[in-house]
Parts: sequence; C-alpha cells; structure tokens
Amino acid sequence: MKPALLRRKVKLKTLILAAILLCLTPSLSRTETTAAFQQGVEYVKLRLYPQAVDTFKSILSRDPTDVNALFQLANVYKLQDALELAIQTFNTLLTQLTSRNFTITDSKNALTIERIHGLTHLALSEIYCKQSKLDIAEQHAKEAVQRCPTDADTHYRLGYIYTHQAKFDAALTAFKHTLSHNPDFAEVYEWLGLIALMQQKPQQAVEHYQQAIKRKPYVQSAYYNLAKAYRLLGDTAAATEQLKLFQQMKTYYDRTYAIEGALAEDPLNTALRLKLAEVHLAHKHISAAITTYQSLIRLNPASVTGYDKLGRLYMDLNMPQRAIPFFLKVIEHNPNTVEAHVRLGWLYTTLKAFDKAELHLQTAIEKMPGLTLAYHGLAEIYTKQGHLQKAIDVYRHITEIAPDDDDARKALQNLEHLKKHF
Repeated sequence: MKPALLRRKVKLKTLILAAILLCLTPSLSRTETTAAFQQGVEYVKLRLYPQAVDTFKSILSRDPTDVNALFQLANVYKLQDALELAIQTFNTLLTQLTSRNFTITDSKNALTIERIHGLTHLALSEIYCKQSKLDIAEQHAKEAVQRCPTDADTHYRLGYIYTHQAKFDAALTAFKHTLSHNPDFAEVYEWLGLIALMQQKPQQAVEHYQQAIKRKPYVQSAYYNLAKAYRLLGDTAAATEQLKLFQQMKTYYDRTYAIEGALAEDPLNTALRLKLAEVHLAHKHISAAITTYQSLIRLNPASVTGYDKLGRLYMDLNMPQRAIPFFLKVIEHNPNTVEAHVRLGWLYTTLKAFDKAELHLQTAIEKMPGLTLAYHGLAEIYTKQGHLQKAIDVYRHITEIAPDDDDARKALQNLEHLKKHF
C-alpha cells in the first residue's frame, strides 16, 4: 500500500513578510499602506481568504508594482487551491522582479527583493508538485535554493521532489542541507524514514521516524510507517503499539479536519472554534489549543469565553503572568464575573502581589458575600504577610457562614495555636 505520507499534501508554510514591508505606494501614505498590508496579513492568519484577497487587490489597484502585496495575493490564491490564479500571479511577480519594474524606498531593499524572488520560486515549486509536474517543480526549487541558500524550506522542497523521482542519493543530500539549517524539521525525518524503508533499512527507518515523532507527535503517518519498520524487524509488540497510537492520531486528525472544514465555511462560528480547542486539549496538543483560542479572540474581540478559556489554560500550565491579562480582559468586558476576580486573586498571590490579590478577592466578596473560596484566598494572603489576627478573623467568619468547612476550622485552630505560642 502506498504510504500515507506520499498521499499527504505538504503545504508550504503561510509566508508572512511583515518584516519586509516595502511600502512602495506613492498615492497612499506609508502609514495607510502599512496598515492595509498588515490587515491583509491578519486575514491570512485567520484564514479569511476572500477578505485577504480584497485587501491586497485594493493595495495593488493603487500601485501594481507593490511586490509585497503581489506576493501575498499569489500566496492567498495558493492557500485557496486556486492554483492557476496563483501561478499567473507569481509569474507576474517574477516578471516585475526580473525587469526591476517596481519602486524602491527601502535602503535595505536588495536583500528583501532577493528573498521575495526565492520564495516566489519556492511557492511555484510547491504548486507544480501538487500538479505532479515534477520537472518544472525541480527547476523552481533549484532557483529557490540558489536565491535563498540558508532557507531550510528551499532545500526541503528539492529533497521532496527528488524522493518522488526516486533519486534517493540526491534527496538525501538535499535533506542533509535542510537539517543543517533547521535540525528540528520533522517532515525531513519522515522522508528519511521512507527512503530507509524503500532501501530495506528498517533499523534506520525506526530511528528516523522516532525523531519525526519526537518533534511532531501529532502526525499520524509517522506512527503507521514506524509500525511497518518494526514489523520488518520482527518486533510485533512494538509494531502493535505504534498501530494503536496511529489509530489514536487518526481519530484526532479526522475530528480536527472535520471541524476545520466547517470553519472554512463559517469562520466566525465561535462554538466550532471552542469545540476545536477542546479536541486539541483532549489530545494534549496544547500549542494548537492556544492558537485556536487566540484566533477566536482576534475574530471576536468581545468574546469573554475566549479570554476566560485562554486564561484558564495558562493557569493550568502554571504560567500566571500569561494568564492574568486574559482574566483582566474578562473583567473589562464583564466586571461582574466573580470567578475571574477569584482567579486573579490566586494568580497575584502566587506572584506575591498581595495588594492586587486582596483587591480582587475583596471585590469577589462584595459581589458574592457567601463565597467561602474568596475568604480562603484572603486568609491565605494575610497568613503569608504575617497578619495572623486578620487571618484568624477571616477563618472565624468562614466557620460562621459555612459551619461544615473543615479546612477553615483546622486552619483557624492552627493559627490560634501559632499566635498563642509566638
């Protein structure tokens, strides 16, 4: 059976050129051009491709020579799988770059233009790979390597093409160059594993797939091919374990793929994004969950749920300084959210910012006088500050409003004993 890796479309990373804004438009101010470009980039990050297209077209309608906007427009077409439009736009860009038909206002422009030139060839190479036109793809990949020799993606693309052409020695050389520029390029290890399998070197394949999984543990094909390598080595138990993991990753992939497909049709659907984040968290893919919550917030800045979820996640990760701004946002949008005040009280306590912690806990108590959790937090602050009598008074109050609170009763006894002896 043809390996899953060969069927998978390897997508070029969304190429954001925020660092190389040229701001070439004479009819617009530099600030206006930059703001429009950044808005377009933000649309790309959020996969709002129609809006991104409109934004970059608007810039180009004022200045067709803006190579940054033209590159981004072509890249959006590629991301939309509008491949012919992407090819046409990238070729227009190459024509401008070759003929020097663009205005320059940036003194550091030479390196920037060379990089755009190389990335354009890289994007074209990927598109022709998708169309199975490997000879054309190879020429563009070689040009990309020549113009961007320190970019790991250019060497990777060349290795990808050579692997599909069964030019394994050339592929190994290209992948070696890739890893010299980016040792953590997980896809390279997958292809190295596949080449090892094809060359009947299962032990090498095992080592390569283990490296791939170490760097990207959520790619299902690596587990499947690792199981195949173990079978060739006669290690049935290890092969069975990897197939089990493969099934888990496949289930995870299928669920996220379905939700992402629905989001492509309805990108502003908050419920879908929350569900996607929950799926990521269930599989302990924390970075993906964080990215999902961040996208939700950018799409809906008034989403109290988004801020709350992200704050809780950072809180669970024991990262109080990152969690605090999100709970502050919750309160900004809804000052009556008692739980956010309590969480801020706990977070500020861990940072020993006792004044801020006390303020939020007192606010929580004002809004919900019977909330014993807030009183416990307040007593803890006073204890850590050495204000034993104040802590004792709080614990006594807890025992009055919640007679069954054994924790408060024990803490009260301990503090009274401590005060008596010291």
